[in-house]
Amino acid sequence: MSSEMDFGVMLSTFGDHASPEAFRRVATAAEGAGFDSVWAGDHVSLPAEIPDEYPFSPSGESPFHVSQDTYDVFGVLSHLAAVTDSVDLGTNTCIVPYRHPVVLARNALTVEALSDGRFDFGVAPGWMETEFEVLDVPFEERGSRTDEFLEMFTRACEEGQISFDGPHHSFQETGFHPTPDDDGPTIWLGGKSGAAFRRTAQFGDGWTIFWDRPDAIAAGRERLMNAWTDFEREGDPEVAVIRATEVGDDTERDPEKPLVGEPEKIVEDIEAYADAGTTRVVIDFYTTDIDEQIEQVERFGDGVVDAF
Repeated sequence: MSSEMDFGVMLSTFGDHASPEAFRRVATAAEGAGFDSVWAGDHVSLPAEIPDEYPFSPSGESPFHVSQDTYDVFGVLSHLAAVTDSVDLGTNTCIVPYRHPVVLARNALTVEALSDGRFDFGVAPGWMETEFEVLDVPFEERGSRTDEFLEMFTRACEEGQISFDGPHHSFQETGFHPTPDDDGPTIWLGGKSGAAFRRTAQFGDGWTIFWDRPDAIAAGRERLMNAWTDFEREGDPEVAVIRATEVGDDTERDPEKPLVGEPEKIVEDIEAYADAGTTRVVIDFYTTDIDEQIEQVERFGDGVVDAF
């Protein structure tokens, strides 16, 4: 197989199926099956009122409910750093404006240190307005607060001790130790807006998106490369797609969907993603049953990951 591709597994930190045991089982299964990373989403709170504006559902209906367990993503990844050895551990995506930037930088640098440099820092401005209300953060400032943090975090990783004067936060010289080796965590930006592509080119190493098919990935990457050129970036950005999978000839899912069907068909799907510029495919699941998720991880590892 000529294509180079990284593979990841999406871990849910909220929902009825979320638990410390589930996190450990799925993460260690992914590592054992040859995956490169384990990523998890971020919510601080699930309010009773959730807008029907979920960006990854055609109907806008979200899968969240106020009664669901909700785990802190940095606590989960710190826990997994102790029970894994090789897989990268990442946020996909951390909603930047939810936290004070100094606190968020400390969270990120802690996971980076505890994992011996295996942290992937996926970030985005967020979408759930009622969650912003719970946290007393102005929803309309989410973009500028994300830019502010990325500027501050880049400096903190490079310099170790900085003072900062931004549009939303200012502080005297303070330390961000332990500072990471090299350039710090890989930074991924989520979203499809022009601002998302600009942020990726200005601050990031890669772009990440949910569910898109290869043609949409190719179109998004073209927009990203325009921004990449504007900022005179060298090399090529990473591109990740998160997509639910169901491996096997016993699936009742639509076989025309990417990553659904027998391994040979899924390998062809991933080749199409690679041709579109994708460098990492992160699998999600159609099921919340942890045993079934692990079975899918193992099937994908044996039949797909090993082909690349």
